[in-house]
Amino acid sequence: MAQYERRVQRSVTLFIYNGNSYLFLKRNLKKKVDPGRLNGIGGRVESGENYLDAAIRETMEETGYQVTPENIQLTGVVTLEGGYATDWVMCFFKIKVLSKVIPAGNHTDDGDLIWLDKDKVLDSEYELVDDLNYCFKDIVQGKNIFFLTAQLTDNQKIFKTSVGKLATKT
Repeated sequence: MAQYERRVQRSVTLFIYNGNSYLFLKRNLKKKVDPGRLNGIGGRVESGENYLDAAIRETMEETGYQVTPENIQLTGVVTLEGGYATDWVMCFFKIKVLSKVIPAGNHTDDGDLIWLDKDKVLDSEYELVDDLNYCFKDIVQGKNIFFLTAQLTDNQKIFKTSVGKLATKT
């Protein structure tokens, strides 16, 4: 059996929503990771930090929204192998906010923040990071926690996936 060793980066991806609208980051073209692509809000988990605390911190840093665990739902865990300099293990969270007015404004160092209707995300004119094509519907529905492992090509496109789902208790 071949040994597979790569560095792993932990991060959170946040799907902030108000009603049927979801907030996305359109990455600056000058960024090394996913230039010009649309993704949820988020960032790296810092040393000693757990995923939930990272989600709360990143929401505040990137948007200015103050959220608490009561506003947050874990929707999935995504592992990306290959395609980037490091592999990624990400927790995806759905976060409800009371207003579409972004406290920090619509522009960040990483790109522009854009609200999109949930039904138009997958068919928008924007190029999405590839994993969203596989899990965005599950994020919106929030009925299952999904576990997606994806193997990527050098241009960050998925060529192989493994998906499992765990029903949430209601």
